[in-house]
Amino acid sequence: MKLIVSVMPRSIEEAQELDATRYEDADIIEWRADFLAKDAILQVAPAIFEKFAGRELVFTLRTRAEGGEIELSSEEYVQIIKEVTQLYQPDYVDFEYFSYKDVFEEMLDFPNLVLSYHNFHETPENMMEILSELTSLSPKVVKVSVMAHTEQDVLDLMNYTRGFKTLNPEQEYVTISMGKMGKVSRITSDVTGSSWSFASLDEASAPGQISLSNMKKIREILDEA
Repeated sequence: MKLIVSVMPRSIEEAQELDATRYEDADIIEWRADFLAKDAILQVAPAIFEKFAGRELVFTLRTRAEGGEIELSSEEYVQIIKEVTQLYQPDYVDFEYFSYKDVFEEMLDFPNLVLSYHNFHETPENMMEILSELTSLSPKVVKVSVMAHTEQDVLDLMNYTRGFKTLNPEQEYVTISMGKMGKVSRITSDVTGSSWSFASLDEASAPGQISLSNMKKIREILDEA
């Protein structure tokens, strides 16, 4: 599993103060641009892409509807993604498929989409249908992050992930059960078939995240012969 850490600057000053060396143990950097005002995103972008030049990077605009910090119309959402992508070519682009399905056709030329679904309230009963629809679109990555309230919530998502990965071995999946109950899902990625696990450095970007230093230790233990 690859370890991914989010950077969430709230201003150009915070972006310029980021110390990239602190993120060297992360395999992938996620820039959560939703912590900025929409007009500031393109102003801050050069600092982010310069700081993490040569690193794998995910560009993410997590909207309030899916647990983030920004509200955007469909037109604004696609426009910002296209502008950042044209200028800086991030390795991955997160796209909230179910929130912006009406403009998904505009994203069909993007070969590096992370089609995502987030639910900070529950693990929905139609999880199979959600995974099936995202898989049918053959994105670079299918990402699902849902809140776990019971042990069964966690086991269900782990089982669904394993099943979908077995049936679609070429498709990359990232599945997470959020919250304290779901922490185990963050360390069993290699078993379930989930490619990434999100870790935290200073500030968690979702409930239940484990620190990068601890995730690195856990991965080393799991990788021992």
